[in-house]
Amino acid sequence: MQLNFLSRREKKRLIEQLEEQYGIVELPFLLVHSGKEKIRALSCSLSTDELRELSRNVNVNAVGIYLLKIEPDGLRLSIEATHMLKKQIKKSIIELNKEQLAEWLKGRDVELNSDIKGYVVVKSGDDFYGCGKLSNKMLRNFVPKERRIKS
Repeated sequence: MQLNFLSRREKKRLIEQLEEQYGIVELPFLLVHSGKEKIRALSCSLSTDELRELSRNVNVNAVGIYLLKIEPDGLRLSIEATHMLKKQIKKSIIELNKEQLAEWLKGRDVELNSDIKGYVVVKSGDDFYGCGKLSNKMLRNFVPKERRIKS
C-alpha cells in the first residue's frame, strides 16, 4: 500500500473546513488519504519517510484510525473522530433524547424538529455517537451495520 500523506496545504484546508463545519481548529496527527475520500489519523514517533519505507517493505493495508470522509457536500466525522475531538467540537451538534438515541443506535434514521441541514455530530448527554446528515427534519444514520445494536 502506498501511504499518501496530506500535504501541509491540504491539512490546512481540511482544518479550515472542519472549523467552519464543526468548530475544530487542530488535528495533532499525521493525516493519510485512505482511498479517494477517506482520511485516517496517525499518531506515532516515526517520520513520514520512515512510514513510507515501512510500507514498501511490509504489506500494510491501513494505518491509523479512520477519521472522516470527504463528501461532496461536507465532511462526515467517524464515531472515533467525534470521541477524539469532542473537546473541540462546538458547532453542528444535535442532542438526542433517550428514545431517539435508542433508535439511532439500532441504525435507524431519527425524525427531529430542526431546521438545520447538513452533517451534524450526534450527542446525548456527555457522549458522542458519530455523525448523521440532517435534512427535511430527518437525521440520516451512518452507523455501520456491524456496530449497531441488534433489535
